[in-house]
Amino acid sequence: MMDSLIPLDAPSLLGLVFRATILLSAALTLAWLARTARAGVRHLLWTMTFTLLLALPVFSLLDLSWEVPILPSAGIVPEQPFPEVAPVPAAASRFIALAAPEPSLPDGGPPPVRVEVPPSPPRSIPVPLLLWAVGCAAALISLATGGVRLARLVRAATPLLDPIRLRQAEAVRERLGIRGDVRLLLSPAATTPMTGGLLKRVVLFPVSATAWSPDRWRVVLTHEMIHVRRRDVLRQLMARAVLALYWFHPLSWVAARLAAIASEEACDEEVLTLGTCPSEYATHLLALAGSMGTHRSVLTLPMAEQSRSQLERRIMAILTPRRPGRSAFVTALLAAALGGAGVSAAVVQPIQVSSADTVTAVVAATIGSSGFGDEQEEYILGNVTSVAADRQGQVYVADGLPPSVRAFNSDGEFTAWIGRQGEGPGEFTWGPVDILAAGDGRLFVRGERITTFVRSSSSEYPDSVVHTWSIPPYPNTAAWRARLADGVYYYPDSQSRDEEPVRYFYVRYGPGGLPGDTVQVPDVGNLSRQFTAYYMINRGTGRLVPGLNVAPFAPRADWDMTERGTIIAGGGETYRIQEFDQNGQILRTIDGPQVERRVVPRAERADSVRVLEARIDSLPVPLDDVLHVAPEILRGEIPDSLPAFVSLHVGASDRIWVERWPLEGQASSRYYDVLEYDGRYAGTVVVPAPLVADPPPFFGDDIIVGVVMDPATEVHSVVVLRFQLPG
Repeated sequence: MMDSLIPLDAPSLLGLVFRATILLSAALTLAWLARTARAGVRHLLWTMTFTLLLALPVFSLLDLSWEVPILPSAGIVPEQPFPEVAPVPAAASRFIALAAPEPSLPDGGPPPVRVEVPPSPPRSIPVPLLLWAVGCAAALISLATGGVRLARLVRAATPLLDPIRLRQAEAVRERLGIRGDVRLLLSPAATTPMTGGLLKRVVLFPVSATAWSPDRWRVVLTHEMIHVRRRDVLRQLMARAVLALYWFHPLSWVAARLAAIASEEACDEEVLTLGTCPSEYATHLLALAGSMGTHRSVLTLPMAEQSRSQLERRIMAILTPRRPGRSAFVTALLAAALGGAGVSAAVVQPIQVSSADTVTAVVAATIGSSGFGDEQEEYILGNVTSVAADRQGQVYVADGLPPSVRAFNSDGEFTAWIGRQGEGPGEFTWGPVDILAAGDGRLFVRGERITTFVRSSSSEYPDSVVHTWSIPPYPNTAAWRARLADGVYYYPDSQSRDEEPVRYFYVRYGPGGLPGDTVQVPDVGNLSRQFTAYYMINRGTGRLVPGLNVAPFAPRADWDMTERGTIIAGGGETYRIQEFDQNGQILRTIDGPQVERRVVPRAERADSVRVLEARIDSLPVPLDDVLHVAPEILRGEIPDSLPAFVSLHVGASDRIWVERWPLEGQASSRYYDVLEYDGRYAGTVVVPAPLVADPPPFFGDDIIVGVVMDPATEVHSVVVLRFQLPG
């Protein structure tokens, strides 16, 4: 039933929020432009706004749309013809079946690859929808409670029996052209006059109203009868329904407050138009506000229940000597503008258009050498464990052989050693595994402890130790970057026991280095199965077997932390990225382009199968005795299609870098879709170098620093690349 009423996918929910934001922004802008016009114009404006906001979900269900090509696609690089590949004979295998399709390649280029879509998993209610439903239900319960309290007030009230005042009420009703009966009641619980009821309209007066002067009675009665004639209770009900539907949207609360003010000011204007003296009216309003006590919320329109600032605004409007006159032209113009904005927000459907926003990064420097000959020591890299750069373009390289951190300028020229092997301050017993260059110039180096370096007054690089934090003896985690958010240092780590799923988390360190609680990385995709496979040798001793925890070409969940302390994660099966807060709650979902999955190249698939079989054949134990082996490998299955993306990284300015699988024949390059933090596609950057995944590359605003390994000698070198995104 819910599937037919509410779109459960995140894009539909986000689209509704986006449309509501457009409509509310337009309404607020028009209300500001009409701030000097009559309050009745603004009152009509907000009534139209709430009507359109309630109609937005209906338009979504009817699927009315007007496609407007304004959103760029996520930088699809034009496919190039696949090179001719010699057929690879299917090798006999005890574990893996080579069942790769062999599509024909006509002269016009490769045909679209058809991939069987696996059966959809059972539908579940997304967390954002669940949170929205809880907030909406709470608001509706509050609304229903207000209606119940109004009914109780009406039942406990007594009818007004004063014949003189009843005749005055009848005269006012006829003068205003109100049809139907309006009950006038005296309520001991009412502290201010209030109007309520949709079908059975009622005006509640405090018991003290029997002692009011005839002038006060006339003014108050006229004000309430105007509410009745304008059906403001229905408009208030619409506003409360909008708040229930869009309770999470701050602009909806602003709109509701401004609408309530406009409603009262519109009634004030009509009371004055009917001949009431402004000073007399203001005096009565102040007297009512002063005598008003506190009472529980009911579904009514209390005449004087407003904040002090709102009441002062009403008084100033009442006492203004020159009030704007009626203008049908202004009213029609605002109504047409808001109506156009509302209809456009409801039916306009932004679509992605093809874009060639792809740039190729340029190699600015290559750092490192073979280590043979007369090369200088500072340029000889052994085992690079981390790379980074600061805002001044200084490049930092952490090496495990020997343990050290070195600084280079953006041209690759050596600047300085920042710590060497040793046990003193700023020295490393074993290799540092992570570098974090903070925006304030500090450099955090994580090894057997966390050391903070800062620049001295005469230095261009961090050369002074200011803090040294002790850390628990956790394993080296070079594949994950530490983060600094709001002065808190987030140390990434993982934990797994026996056959339990692996847990990834961050240990929080305060400014003084004291460890706090942990922040769990949400379990998306196959993340909990990514602990390196191993088999037990004896009790308490095991041997790692890399490459068996995730099947070749299978989607691999990935994650990273933003500078805000939130976590970006994705399963890799689809181009869907989610942002989580530190409590594991989903903040938003980014959906990339839904392109057809590419088939795994035959040669690459065959090579991967041979390597996997060789690794399995070399095991001294049966495969079933190895822990954390991917289920696909145990079943003898290798995916035929490539994952939606390879990895996720958060770079400078909280840009999200999504690595895609390179085109066939271009494995020596890396392709990254760059998304701004708000999800907007900024471009695709092609890196003409086979950067390794561990350690991960560093992504700056206009610089990329990564590690390249010579496959023959396994010697590391560091590549510095420059790029400029389109626009």
